[in-house]
Amino acid sequence: MSEQAQYTPLDKPTRQLRWLAVAYIILLVLEGALRKWVLPGFSDLLLLARDPIVLLAYAIAMIHGKFPVNRLVISGLILVALWSVETILFGHGNLLVTGFGFRANYLHIPFALIIGTVFYRSDLIVLGKWWLLATLLMTAIIILQFNAPQSAWINRSIGGSEGGGFSGAMGKYRPPGTFSFIVGIVWFYTYSMAFLVAGMTQHTRYPKWLLAVGAAAVLLAIPISISRSLLLAVGLTFTVGMLTSALQKHALLRLLRVAFFLCLALFAVNQLSIFDNAKEAFLSRWETSTGEDRGGVKHAIGDRIIDEFIGPFSGDENLSYFGSGIGAGTQPGNKLLSGRRGFNLGEGEWYRLTGEGGVILGGLFILWRIWLTYKLSIYAFIKLRSGNGMGVIFLSAVIFNLLIGNLGQTTVHGFTIMGIGLTIAAMRPRPQITKTTSETSSPES
Repeated sequence: MSEQAQYTPLDKPTRQLRWLAVAYIILLVLEGALRKWVLPGFSDLLLLARDPIVLLAYAIAMIHGKFPVNRLVISGLILVALWSVETILFGHGNLLVTGFGFRANYLHIPFALIIGTVFYRSDLIVLGKWWLLATLLMTAIIILQFNAPQSAWINRSIGGSEGGGFSGAMGKYRPPGTFSFIVGIVWFYTYSMAFLVAGMTQHTRYPKWLLAVGAAAVLLAIPISISRSLLLAVGLTFTVGMLTSALQKHALLRLLRVAFFLCLALFAVNQLSIFDNAKEAFLSRWETSTGEDRGGVKHAIGDRIIDEFIGPFSGDENLSYFGSGIGAGTQPGNKLLSGRRGFNLGEGEWYRLTGEGGVILGGLFILWRIWLTYKLSIYAFIKLRSGNGMGVIFLSAVIFNLLIGNLGQTTVHGFTIMGIGLTIAAMRPRPQITKTTSETSSPES
């Protein structure tokens, strides 16, 4: 007689929720392509493309008792609902803007927790394989965009207009890939790095060629993007992955695996002429934006990040107790209220929140996001102590957006929701049952 471990079967509602989570992630990566290339006439409507998936998931979860009900979910709902009522009664009073503000700040948050409860660590490993394959394709797309003129079809902007790239350096533009804006590329490759580091240090389920080529694709994408944010975000996740591995058993072996694949990837990309050309453009923009005339790296990057946290509360005489109303600081909200695009309350997220909700409601919502970040971080570090470092790695990919990411920007919003869910899933082994059998067969994959 032998014992065989098998996964506990998934019930139908859980399977349905898993497919909706997959659809959400796929649409997050492709909705920019739909807005630019496939359905440009429906560009504004496609901003809400993921909402039907979320609402359907809520309906299934509520019917079958799988909707997450906890202090975070309830307190967040009460806070944002009060904020919305206050906006209608005393703020800008626009129902559409209020609805978009509710959607940006809260609507998808329970869905993030649903992702975390229907996916498991093993599912994340499978998703990572597909994500790394998509990374190869995304890198091919941004290479084409980097080399093509802004008038080319591949460089169309949202709505089908010309010029989808953002100003970069040396006559080159920052390519957005399949996304509407360069910010999508930043967070796409940050998760590519998370899957890479996890594959190199936390499990051995990926083929070696995929890890090597995937690492090369990420290294190539950094200069091609001409984006400082991409370098910093990918660098943070890589650094956290290294520190996480150093705190685990067999640390030297884990770090040697990373060193091997990194050296292999660096050797490969250095053979490509486009890497040299892109590196020149990237370094030119870095020097221009962080030069001594701009205060150096400390002022251009360090002080800017610090200002994101303390700026909204540092003696601004225009800061009110209640703000102008939820949603007013988002680009769609500003367009509906004033007819102009842009961030009328500032690009920084805490500036937006305090501008919309004042020091009371905006401040409380900031504290709520800090609380969510704290709970997720504590959970991740507890799991690290028991030997599972994947949660900390994926936490590093979402923590910036969770704290100060602009949730009014639909792509940042989507990656934040996905990141919360994947961080939780990374720490959850799939339940197993022990079955005694006289025959030997392979466990369910």
